Amino acid sequence: MANDDFQAVFHPRSIAVIGASSDPMKFGGRTYLSMRARLDRERLYPVNPNITEIDGAKTYPRIQDIQEDIDFAIITVPAPFVVQAVSDCAEKKVRALEILTAGFTETETKEGAEWENQMADIAQRNNMRIVGPNCFGVYSPLSPLTILPGPDYPKETGTLGIFAQSGGFTSNLSRRILDLGIRINKAVSYGNACDLNEMDFLSYFKEEENTRVIAAYIEGVRNGRRFLDLAKEVTLKKPVIIWKGGLTNQGSRAVASHTASMGGSSIIWQAFFHQTGAVPAIGVDEMVDLIVGFHCIPDFKAKRFSVVGGGGAITVAAADALEKEGLSILPFSEDTQKAIRAYLPPHGNSAKNPVDMGTPRFLAPTLKPILEAISESDRVDAIIIEQMAFDSSGSIDEKLAKAISSVHIDGGKSIIMTLPQNSTGSEGISAEQSRRKYREYYLSHGIPVFDSLERAVNVLGKILRYNELKARGNTI
Repeated sequence: MANDDFQAVFHPRSIAVIGASSDPMKFGGRTYLSMRARLDRERLYPVNPNITEIDGAKTYPRIQDIQEDIDFAIITVPAPFVVQAVSDCAEKKVRALEILTAGFTETETKEGAEWENQMADIAQRNNMRIVGPNCFGVYSPLSPLTILPGPDYPKETGTLGIFAQSGGFTSNLSRRILDLGIRINKAVSYGNACDLNEMDFLSYFKEEENTRVIAAYIEGVRNGRRFLDLAKEVTLKKPVIIWKGGLTNQGSRAVASHTASMGGSSIIWQAFFHQTGAVPAIGVDEMVDLIVGFHCIPDFKAKRFSVVGGGGAITVAAADALEKEGLSILPFSEDTQKAIRAYLPPHGNSAKNPVDMGTPRFLAPTLKPILEAISESDRVDAIIIEQMAFDSSGSIDEKLAKAISSVHIDGGKSIIMTLPQNSTGSEGISAEQSRRKYREYYLSHGIPVFDSLERAVNVLGKILRYNELKARGNTI
């Protein structure tokens, strides 16, 4: 599928919602109302033979009754009526459509499989493309299209491309990434993939110039060899993060009931990641961490670290975590230790590497010159700071935050923040608000933030290995 053909999928000039309703509890109502809330210049047409209007907008009994051309149709009617809706779209010469309805091959019934085969055949014969069925659809910030559950996704576009077989995953990941201030270029939940599949979307994002990072959740692959070869090509241009679902026996059974896909062997997929340079992720948390890392420090190649924290245990934790990833903590020179000691109390701390500040509460006048001294060391490529204390008033110390960001910008070495969540009780709500405000501040200044040292180091190791593989031309 040529990338020009995706224009109707991601930037339709006109949209019809088949099964539109004013009831937000129904798929058709939720979808139509979401489109209506986001509508700018695009044309939106509700289709429903049982009602004449929705909030003053005329409805059409069939899509063929709309006089204007339709680029994209969203089908929300029950499964027994979907084949007819697809046939109507073909007669109307709709260019592309998404089918949110479930009840097809994933049900493992003969009837469901026949319906899905029929609509795929209709699409193929009429040069019409399908996203779905059994999906949450497409989010394209520059158009009205938004994945469920609602209309409040930002209209500002970004550099992240997402494709996933799971609608819940697509919605969850998109929401969490957007909450971190990272914007999405395109996101698509493609469900059973009766037509457009992982090959099509990976090919699209490979060539889409505004997409710099690709994230995918995959349950099954139609053509393993072709997908492997394509992934090798894409990773030479941009990182591809993949969570492969269904690699255990129980997971494989769950996948089959979800989208009727084959889970695949964990050994085969280990080889896939090794050969292609695609970055493996397990779970939404690791996917979010990797997206944050590639967003903030895409060219990261550091191997020698300094770690700064407020407690003796950080020395052991940092050494263990870094060594597992093949990263090192080299001892500082005497000159560097002397420069650090000048800003530490006489006892209860350490000027070696890692640096123990002796207290979990950092102050800008102390921390900034210590970070500057570390940045000047020729034994350090990057600095990890573990900030554990947060103001219980819910505010941040702007002087401290600015001090860290200024060293990140002026020091010439990457700074990575870890902000552990130390309290989960109701009494810690204000401190948690402060922690989140720090996170927002650091991320807005290009500093990646993680919930723990171990999660940070895991991401740094994977980004480093990806960049080394890319520099070698994706050769093992």
